[in-house]
Amino acid sequence: MSDHVRFPIEGMTCTSCASRITRAVRKLDGVESVKVDLGSDSGDVAFDPARTSFVAIAAAVRQAGYEAQIERVEPLAPSAHRSLLGRLGRLGLGRR
Repeated sequence: MSDHVRFPIEGMTCTSCASRITRAVRKLDGVESVKVDLGSDSGDVAFDPARTSFVAIAAAVRQAGYEAQIERVEPLAPSAHRSLLGRLGRLGLGRR
C-alpha cells in the first residue's frame, strides 16, 4: 500500500524549477509518482512508506534548491479510493 501526499513548495519561479524538483524526487527508491505544479506551488507524491519517507522526499526537494513545507503536508486518498468513495457517496453509502 502506498502513501499519497500533497505539500506546498517554496522557491519555484518557472517550469524548469518544477522539472528539477520532479527529477530529484523521482530518483528516490520507493517513489511511485511525482507531480509538481508551479501554478499552485505544490507537489503530489505517491510513495511506498516501507522504502522511503516524506522526510526523505522533503530532503530531496531541499537538495534541489527549494523548500518543502513539511508542516503543511496533506494526505491524499489514491485516485482509485477517491473514485470508490465518490460512487459510494452518490449511493448514500459514503462516510457518515
